[in-house]
Amino acid sequence: MRVSSQLAVIAMLGAAGYGGWYAYQGGYLAKAPVVGSYFAQPAAPAGGPGGGRGPSGPAMVEVDTVKTGRVVETRDAVGTVRAFESITVTAKVAGLITEIGFEEGQKVKAGDMLVQFDAAERRAEIEQAAAEANRAVALRNEVAIKLERAKALSRTGAGTSAQVEDLTAQMKSLEGSIASAEAQRRGAEARLEELTIRAPFAGRVGSRSVSLGAYVPPGTRITSLDDLSRIRLDFSVPENLLGRLKAGQTVNATSAAYPGRTFEGAVTMIDPRVEPTTRTVKLTAEFDNEDEALRPGMFLSVRLEVTTKDDAVVIPEEAIVSEGLRQIVYPVKDGKVERRVIRIGQRQNGRVEVVEGLQPGESIVVLGVQRVRPGAQVIARPVGSGTPAAQPAPAADRQQPSRSSLNLPQAIGSAVAAERP
Repeated sequence: MRVSSQLAVIAMLGAAGYGGWYAYQGGYLAKAPVVGSYFAQPAAPAGGPGGGRGPSGPAMVEVDTVKTGRVVETRDAVGTVRAFESITVTAKVAGLITEIGFEEGQKVKAGDMLVQFDAAERRAEIEQAAAEANRAVALRNEVAIKLERAKALSRTGAGTSAQVEDLTAQMKSLEGSIASAEAQRRGAEARLEELTIRAPFAGRVGSRSVSLGAYVPPGTRITSLDDLSRIRLDFSVPENLLGRLKAGQTVNATSAAYPGRTFEGAVTMIDPRVEPTTRTVKLTAEFDNEDEALRPGMFLSVRLEVTTKDDAVVIPEEAIVSEGLRQIVYPVKDGKVERRVIRIGQRQNGRVEVVEGLQPGESIVVLGVQRVRPGAQVIARPVGSGTPAAQPAPAADRQQPSRSSLNLPQAIGSAVAAERP
């Protein structure tokens, strides 16, 4: 073991002497690195995408001009869909079902017959009332003729006034009978109409709960009917927005059932009451739904447009540096960088609204904000104009050590390994 250690030391001294002689012969003595430098090489100058800075000189940055644009303040919520009109069709009177005029899930028009009950008894009542009215009309006509004759005889003295009064009383009685018979006929017709259930509005029927030939009591569910050409969406927002809510505000909604599709509607109703337990205000929005994509009971993600600014000051998100609760930007003026605290508002599509601290037309650093300091000189390029190249290092720094010196540790390690038993 002692012999091996001695051989290793001799090998290291020999390799070091050879490397020094070779460096001296090649003129690299002053530049030859020591052995330890191979274990901690210095980092290269900063550079890469977005610009860089060499050992000296201004940093290269990309800047953008502060612009104005449209900014919409929105609030997110969740809502539930309900039909524009929706009813449960029920039987008004008891009866035997003789006809069903719809298929489950079918679209129907207003006035279409849905269910017909047995109406034979009602039709008989109508016929009886009509017959009573006709008989009373015939008797009235006969009495009317007699009354005219009695009046003529009374004027010539051949008749008596008592006869005229008696016929007049008969006329009034028959007029009452006719009116009563007509009323009975209209009542029978109304009862007949109750035996026919019709669609009160156009829509789509649901499943039916009765069968042909069934006898159903009043109130029995027949089917459902929903108008899906338009839908209503109910959702709630915090009460602190109450002063800025109004009918007509735009509402955008999305559903997991239709990825990538956005439904647009408008607020039509603002509940006059605030929910005391949640401190929220209920809103109702209406949406066109011609293709009936939205169905009652669906869950939608809602985005309400509260306010809109068409001349808001906006900048790219990349230009902002957060320092705790403060937002910092670096404007560039006359080639020098400034540091400025701003107050931001809404964020939309990679742009941020600046409420305070910037004016339209100013230039700000977008790429390279990590390399600038207040008052520093910079080389500014418009954002997106291309990737500025890093500044080259001086020629002296680009010279590399000789091949033999680079391999010095490797040679020493090889010699030691060769002498090990």
